[in-house]
Amino acid sequence: MKTIDSITASSANSTPVKRRVIIVEDQRMVAEFFVFHCRDLGLEVLPWCGTCREGLAAIREQRPDLVLLDISLPDGDGLELAKMVLLELPQTKILAISAHRDPWTMLQVQRLGLHGFVDKHEQCLEILTDAIHAVLGGRIYYTPIVNASSAAIRKDPKAFIRVLSDYETKILSLIGLSMTDDEIAGMLSISPATVQSRRRDIMGKLDIHATPKLIHFAIVNGLTRAEQLGFPKPIT
Repeated sequence: MKTIDSITASSANSTPVKRRVIIVEDQRMVAEFFVFHCRDLGLEVLPWCGTCREGLAAIREQRPDLVLLDISLPDGDGLELAKMVLLELPQTKILAISAHRDPWTMLQVQRLGLHGFVDKHEQCLEILTDAIHAVLGGRIYYTPIVNASSAAIRKDPKAFIRVLSDYETKILSLIGLSMTDDEIAGMLSISPATVQSRRRDIMGKLDIHATPKLIHFAIVNGLTRAEQLGFPKPIT
């Protein structure tokens, strides 16, 4: 199997230095698969992490060349972890590997500037290898779903990103979680009447006129995962 030798750094005495990778993935079997594959590619694999908190601590301490990151983790959203790493350690490359492929997630992958994204649903081992090579080689690598999702949003005049404000998107994400007007009002420190008014505005902009359909729209578009917009769970 091809290794990372062609993009391996060298020390002053020309001794090859292995690129170092941290795997942040909560499913042990999947994590172990990534460990074995990265070792086959000639990477030095640091102890893997199963939560955002563990991952951030390890990344800060070890400062790896590459992070293989699952987006859905038990204690938070991997995208929030990625945002912090990109800010604090710009030299560390982030390759997200996730089953989430909804429009909101795909949009955030591009907005945050992740170095790569591989869709767990359809991609094979060869694609993962290509993605690792590309990202460590300084290139961006997205599997087709990312660009396809962006193209669909551009073509849809009623795509949520085009017609809703960030504040309305926050409210829609909470509606998608089946929260009541009173619960949303309490979370956002506004009145229930304001929530009702915003709900009507959202329905009008999306041309959706029933709450169950609005909830379905939020779920399908991944907005029920977007509760960190404006009120993230802290990762420290």
